[in-house]
Amino acid sequence: MEFPALEKLKALVFESDNRACFIERERILAKLEKEFDGYNEPDKYARIFSCLMSEVSTPINEYDYFGGRVTESLPDEGMNAPSTLLCALGHMSPDYGSLLKFGLAGILKKIKERASLNADAESDSFARNAEIVVNAVKNYAKRYAESARRKGLFRMANALEKVPYEPAYDFYSALQSIWLMHMIASCYVGSRDYAFGRFDEYMLPYYEQALSDGASKADLCELLAGFLIKTNEICGRATYNFMQKPILSQASKQYVNIGGETPNEFSKLVLSAALLNNMAQPQITILLKPEADAEFDEAVFEAQSKLTDKINVYNYNLIFNTLLNKGIEAEDAKEFTYSACCTFDLNYYSYRLEYFAPVLPIFLEILNGREYTDLETLTADLLLALGADIQNYISNAETSFYDKEFGRKAFVLDALLHTDTALECKYPNDIDSKYKIFNVFCPGIATLGDSLMILDKLVFKEKKYTYSEFLEILHKNFEGSEVLRQRILKFERFGNDTEADKYTVLAAKTFLDAIDALKLRDNYYVIGGFYSLERDNTLKIKATPDGRLDGEPFSENQSPTYGADKQGITALLKSLSKLPFDRTATGGLNLTFSQNVPSKILSALVRSYFALGGLHVGISVVNSKTLKAAMKNPEKYQSLTVRLYGFSEYFVSLPEWQQLAILKRTQY
Repeated sequence: MEFPALEKLKALVFESDNRACFIERERILAKLEKEFDGYNEPDKYARIFSCLMSEVSTPINEYDYFGGRVTESLPDEGMNAPSTLLCALGHMSPDYGSLLKFGLAGILKKIKERASLNADAESDSFARNAEIVVNAVKNYAKRYAESARRKGLFRMANALEKVPYEPAYDFYSALQSIWLMHMIASCYVGSRDYAFGRFDEYMLPYYEQALSDGASKADLCELLAGFLIKTNEICGRATYNFMQKPILSQASKQYVNIGGETPNEFSKLVLSAALLNNMAQPQITILLKPEADAEFDEAVFEAQSKLTDKINVYNYNLIFNTLLNKGIEAEDAKEFTYSACCTFDLNYYSYRLEYFAPVLPIFLEILNGREYTDLETLTADLLLALGADIQNYISNAETSFYDKEFGRKAFVLDALLHTDTALECKYPNDIDSKYKIFNVFCPGIATLGDSLMILDKLVFKEKKYTYSEFLEILHKNFEGSEVLRQRILKFERFGNDTEADKYTVLAAKTFLDAIDALKLRDNYYVIGGFYSLERDNTLKIKATPDGRLDGEPFSENQSPTYGADKQGITALLKSLSKLPFDRTATGGLNLTFSQNVPSKILSALVRSYFALGGLHVGISVVNSKTLKAAMKNPEKYQSLTVRLYGFSEYFVSLPEWQQLAILKRTQY
């Protein structure tokens, strides 16, 4: 079946200019910055937002399924785009379920009631700001409704007359309500990584209602695909770290979470709609509880075999048990989500805080601190040093939802969508909020583990070199010791299901032990994980004992060092499953296949890996020949996507060093 409107909307994304900004936003904010100069009342940013939303246009494309798009153009001469006059923090899973159930009007009513009950200045200020913001969105939606009616798009117009101010009343209005808020937050307020939370949970009632009212699954699937395509309009095909688009939501990652304890019929519809969309956004994040729904499991791997890098799968049971062990209440733990980059969220309870611990620099500093004679003393000191560094970060973290760079409380639109705190007239992550979640990542776990192995074997056990001799070799970046370095590089490393794995397991436990030893407030929770983002290539680390030279890349995410896994994918997954993932809830594994993998094989691999204790799997299906051809003739490969660290990107939009890093991955 063909869907001409879907294809034309996709084409618009590929025709868009990655150099363009949200031109109306930039021009209006430039004017408002002058008008509000010297105005420093608590409602300043809410009023600026209100003025902005009253002036921007309400464009509609004839193929749009839903109202809500932003006018783009190259920045004006001399324009410093993007403006940070409005700049929220994003990186969150908004409470879209409450938005659909109560509408902004219902949420505002509860906020005002709480403010009256609290009877303090901060609550009153929160409520006043919330009212300004809610009314601004309401009026903007009504203007959009008028535009839709003039275009003859009566279903769109009728929905926008009501949502998101009022509760959603059917399947279409629910999606329209979510999209308008999502687009405003991403594009006009300005930030990235607003996720859709547990999408299949809060959308299920509207789906079931639509079916009972006589809608066909095919029509609902097309509507949902039209909704998913809209997420690609936020940042086009630009990447997060190269030739950045001049917008604050630059390269925003849109995560749709489905599955968990009770996958449902709408969960399966999401997979079908994702197949129709088949673009880099959104990322479909599967919370897989094996045997919760056999038909859903089958649909997941059938979709992954076709969508490849646009789907990633998490081990639900493992993560849920980790959260219980952390002391998080069971009913809250069940609602965990991911909002981007393989980063854990406790749904809308907490804004995402994250810290990439400088594990390898700390390790090298420890090596230079004293002369070690055994691995036990070395790792004990490493544990203490890692703990001190992470403790320092936690202790210095802001105690409230505060924007350091711009010196103000984070914009109230974000706060409205964290209903757990908004209904108390407080900002998320305030010192007394229910949960303050910190993601703390260990980049380069395999490089650290392999380095411990080399020290243990060559220095501590075989005593081929004294400790000071080996350190001097490192300081010289192996200059004059190339024979030794080549010998080191031939050592069996993490990733081959051998005895060598124990060193990376030791490194992982040391990192997590450092987290467990932290002194935390009762509402603080630190979730550890093995994740690098691009730091494996961009951080310049001195030479390490595993033979890695000064400045060379270190290991990515949970993976072995580049090319170290030589015994096939089964051995690789067995090695990985030895890591203490039962103490983590974040991080990612990227597997690259050189050809399409049948769904039954994917299912067997992932389910077996999860049964062994694996945490996560994301895949790419590409081969070196195709990647090299795309680097040579990018115009022929505009739609080629690959999985980066925890998300999908267009390969030809990446910088050359990142393309080369993908080429270095082992292809199965």
